[in-house]
Amino acid sequence: MPAGIGAVGGAPPVAAPQQPAAARRGAPGTGFDALLDSLGRTTPSRDETAPAGDIVFSRHATARMRSRGIELDEADVAAMGEAIDRLAERNARESLVLMGDHAFIVGVPKRTVITAMTRQEAIGSVFTNIDSTLVLR
Repeated sequence: MPAGIGAVGGAPPVAAPQQPAAARRGAPGTGFDALLDSLGRTTPSRDETAPAGDIVFSRHATARMRSRGIELDEADVAAMGEAIDRLAERNARESLVLMGDHAFIVGVPKRTVITAMTRQEAIGSVFTNIDSTLVLR
């Protein structure tokens, strides 16, 4: 009898469930991606981008905006889209966008707002893993 998981003092061993090799390697439809999909993913997957001109707000950014009372109107979203276009022209990848009283970290290639904070919260913060900053107003 093969050794299993959970053999404790005379109790029969419990065999680990067998999972196909592809599933263990994170094949589509398994693991974390499948969980995100089942929960209704709001950001594009690794292979997706937002449609041209659209902006995606990650769940994290949406939660931060809600908890910090940050609201954007249509003009703000349009300005963010134009900012992302300008950053894309310069081949930016992850950028800090300062807009009015707010600061946003944006994933430029996927047109995704990753997180948001008030400008006051941003003062004194160290932003890592960004390659550019755009100050709008």
